[in-house]
Amino acid sequence: MKLTKEFRDYHRGILGPHYSGFEENLFNPKTRASIRVNTLKIGKKDVEKILGENNIEYADIPWCDSGLWTSNTNLDLIHHQLGYYYIQSAASMIPAEALNPGEGDLVLDLCAAPGGKTTHISQLMGNRGSVAANESSPPRIRALVYNIQRCAASNVYVTKQDGCRYYSEKPFDKILVDAPCSDVGTAPRNRKKIIQWRRGKSIKLSVVQKKLIHQAFRLLKPGGVLVYSTCTTPLEENEHVIQYLLEREETAKIKKIKLKGLDCAEGLSRKTRHCLRLLPQHSIGESYFIAKIEKK
Repeated sequence: MKLTKEFRDYHRGILGPHYSGFEENLFNPKTRASIRVNTLKIGKKDVEKILGENNIEYADIPWCDSGLWTSNTNLDLIHHQLGYYYIQSAASMIPAEALNPGEGDLVLDLCAAPGGKTTHISQLMGNRGSVAANESSPPRIRALVYNIQRCAASNVYVTKQDGCRYYSEKPFDKILVDAPCSDVGTAPRNRKKIIQWRRGKSIKLSVVQKKLIHQAFRLLKPGGVLVYSTCTTPLEENEHVIQYLLEREETAKIKKIKLKGLDCAEGLSRKTRHCLRLLPQHSIGESYFIAKIEKK
């Protein structure tokens, strides 16, 4: 597939020495199928047995105790429908692991549908504490509720609010903002995202993303932690959003994300160097951005 001149020139400019590997692997990445075992319902060893019985090879994902790489992409078995595991990319397991919610925490997932990260957060909390899963779109709420129920995430309640103006009487200990984005990271599955990408679209999306992260930060307790993530590459939707918050909130501080065995790059500016950038040439095979921010 031929890249547009705008896409190629823009990404060559922001990625510099990373660009050649980025283009080479964009449509032929090292992506492997993966699942997250839902330990709210079943043990990891039991799922490994199920995979073995279906002739599916597996290996541990080092940064997620419940994550497994698999040799097969046809994973929609009855066990998936029963909620024993969640078919989920390895990259999308990182935000909840970086958030690291505690059992007694009050947590907000501001852009929650379809529920992969929400149910992961619930699982990490052992169904204790509480998780507000917010989604403003009714069709997407249906998918969110289905996955919450399927995974038996009983500490989750669903809210329907505009995330940019989200209201809560109580502040939150942890907040995840997995922001709507231009989805460049989904290129291996959806090549139209590359054809349709325009910098102007990323600039428009960044307006919403900045509102989401700023409102989320206002809802955070002092000492609380916010994780911002996207599955895309443009600076406008990633580093610029983080810098926007840092310039307006003096109590915001970027925290280094420490996850074992994760192959990635740093953020592309001095202020955001502790953020994580995943690119197709990395072992995970996807483009992703994750930032962890503490409210001092």
